[in-house]
Amino acid sequence: MASGIFISYRRDDAASDAGRLADHLKRRFGKDRVFLDIDTIEPGTDFVQVLHRALEETRVVLVVIGQRWVSARTAEGDRRLEQAADFVRLEVEAALKREVPVVPVLVQGAAVPSAAELPPSLAALATRQGVRLDYDEFHDDAERLCDRLAKMLDGGTGGQPWIRRRWLVAVAGVLVAVALAGYLWRSGDGRTGADTPPVEDQRVAALIAESSQQRRRLQSIEALATLARARTLAPASDAVRRAQEDTAMEWIRNVRVEAGTSTFGEAIKPALAIVDEALATATGVRRADLLAHSGWATFLMRRDGNRQLEPERWYRDALALDPQNPYANAMLAHWTLFESDDVAAAAKLFETALASGRARDVVRMFQWSAYGNANTPAALVERLRVADAERREGHTLTSSQAQALWAPYFFAMLSGHDAQRQALLGALPPDDHVKTLEWAFRDLVTADPSRQKTIDYYVALLHAEAGRRDQAREALRQLDTQLANSPGSLRDAVRKALQSMRPDTERQ
Repeated sequence: MASGIFISYRRDDAASDAGRLADHLKRRFGKDRVFLDIDTIEPGTDFVQVLHRALEETRVVLVVIGQRWVSARTAEGDRRLEQAADFVRLEVEAALKREVPVVPVLVQGAAVPSAAELPPSLAALATRQGVRLDYDEFHDDAERLCDRLAKMLDGGTGGQPWIRRRWLVAVAGVLVAVALAGYLWRSGDGRTGADTPPVEDQRVAALIAESSQQRRRLQSIEALATLARARTLAPASDAVRRAQEDTAMEWIRNVRVEAGTSTFGEAIKPALAIVDEALATATGVRRADLLAHSGWATFLMRRDGNRQLEPERWYRDALALDPQNPYANAMLAHWTLFESDDVAAAAKLFETALASGRARDVVRMFQWSAYGNANTPAALVERLRVADAERREGHTLTSSQAQALWAPYFFAMLSGHDAQRQALLGALPPDDHVKTLEWAFRDLVTADPSRQKTIDYYVALLHAEAGRRDQAREALRQLDTQLANSPGSLRDAVRKALQSMRPDTERQ
């Protein structure tokens, strides 16, 4: 984990915040450079040894601090920070001794603890400059944190410089090609009439086919450049124009940028120019599609920092033309959860988008993103329902989707998370839920067989939800036997569930 990022957090204080931050950091810097214990420590390894080895190799430590970080207490009522063996205390102490950058990351409205609130060995933490991650502005705040970390890790590059150079060269090529095609079309210097190759012309057809393959590989920049060449050959071709528009909208939907080296506005400029040109003459459903993507582009530029931009107006204009438009409904649902916690309103918009029968994969992408950002019990339930629908449709989850779905099950198993666990159990009919669990986590279990026991625990609880309490008790007893020599949160959860399911005669 050379040049890595170590995330220290207290599970019953800010586990979900730490997990969300870790996912963001992994997307920016790579999975191997981020240490978060539940993701990084292999089964059967010594927890303390792994933590110390990770701290020795790390370049920066992020201490995630929520409302209970300072006040958290043991079962005996003693403050955990006062315990010499407290893992959080050990982590921060070791980091401060090594004199690596230690950054307090404040969540849930928490403040950096004062020296008076900390043990003497942690007092230096009070003078470290912290960063705040607000729930409503999480992505923007996390990106600003990433910019700071990039300077600590890579001397300010924030990633691989060749990616930025390649992007600049490719965009320059697209801009030149688009400008040339537009000039030929507007000036009449392009081939017209009998000299214009028809769309069936082998050269144009080959370029359209080439752009299609590039799009399949998510090479939107290259695809637009290829289509610009096709347009110089056939400037009046509806097929070329439509392919350009489809590619431009796809680029806007899927764009990613390296914070500190580019902005969303810069990255989508070539694609947005094509969308704007198309809006001048588009009508009906096609115009609604373009308006929705112009709204998404507006949202992305709002994320660049211009809070005066209003993406919702574009989505509403699109829906006025096409009330079932999948893009406008899905993007408006995303915006709804970005601005509020109104999961019910967002779910209704997503239902309308799916009912259109178009762009189903795009709608699903926005559902995963929107419900993952919301981070509320209601959003978690909807995310699980999306997974169940994907299973019924014969799809498979990506590894990142499976990991995102696994984390809530892990944390809901812990003590004090009864409400979250009950929300999960009630999200689907028990038998459907069992099928979805086994389907969603098949690859995770293959990579880490120890996770099967966690799934077995939830399957037992779902048997109980279905009224099969004898089957549930037997499954939990078998798990308890398997975990007899493995103390930890899973064994505690199994024994607690067994206790709650004992017949009244056994409790007396």
